[in-house]
Amino acid sequence: MASELSYVFKDHKENKMHWEQGAVYDLSWSSDGSMLTAVGSKGAVRSWRLERGGHKEGEELKTLGNGIERLAWCPSASSAHLLAAATYDRTVYLWDQRVSGVGAKLGTGGTNTDISWSPSGKYLAVASRDDGRLEIFDVAQPQSPAVVAEIDEIVCAVRWNPQETMVLVATHQGAVEVYAWPDMRHLTAVAGHAASCNCIAFDSCGRTMATGGADAAIQLWNTDDFSLTHAVSAHQSPLLFVDFSMDDRFVASASDDLSIRIHETFSGELAHSLDVDSLTTAVEWHPRNLALAYGSAGSSKASAKPSVTILLKA
Repeated sequence: MASELSYVFKDHKENKMHWEQGAVYDLSWSSDGSMLTAVGSKGAVRSWRLERGGHKEGEELKTLGNGIERLAWCPSASSAHLLAAATYDRTVYLWDQRVSGVGAKLGTGGTNTDISWSPSGKYLAVASRDDGRLEIFDVAQPQSPAVVAEIDEIVCAVRWNPQETMVLVATHQGAVEVYAWPDMRHLTAVAGHAASCNCIAFDSCGRTMATGGADAAIQLWNTDDFSLTHAVSAHQSPLLFVDFSMDDRFVASASDDLSIRIHETFSGELAHSLDVDSLTTAVEWHPRNLALAYGSAGSSKASAKPSVTILLKA
């Protein structure tokens, strides 16, 4: 099994994109995988159209301006032209690729530390970490949030399940709070991690949920009853990101131990490992290919420049 797994990634190479926007804050693939978009500490949002022979220069989305910290392309084909771009100062922009401009501006009540589209593209969830505020906007009527929920905990991440029947909130206390959608009934609390639960991801069918925590473990859950199927000791320090590959076979994780790991989902076996030279600040699989994009903060001590990199088959 080990030799088979290593063979999967033996021809994958790291491809660095042109990047001068400072420490990477976030990145996101478009729903068809033709575009990768990232934002950094120097403000400008940059996109690369990868169908152009892997073009590396990219272009700035100047109409978004500065101050963007979170990005998410809409996953729905019918609204794939929409990019949600959140600032720390209580604003989320819906940038419309068709007109290369902002189509709507959402005013929020918090600091916008995480954003997540519903699978249908009809709703956008916006979470604010320290004040435990969750706002859900109906994109067709974005003037004010359709739902405002006060979570009595520090919120680390928010995600929808693929069936769009649940909204899930990862908390600093280590649990995932599960709410029914659309009535926002509290269904259960999944007590997963001994310390902060930092990230959540779902496989494409919604049958398996992966969580990553400050206890350095990846935990995989059966979403029928939220029972733990198995845990993977992936890192030596807190996990920051988890994400499933497009075929659900692999789960990627990143930690502040300067490593990115790719494990086989169901066996938990390590398939590939990357040692990076500075803190990983974003990780996301390509929606159609076995390619992994990740961003870094850079480090003056290690003389490492911030970067946006794609691990893909040569």
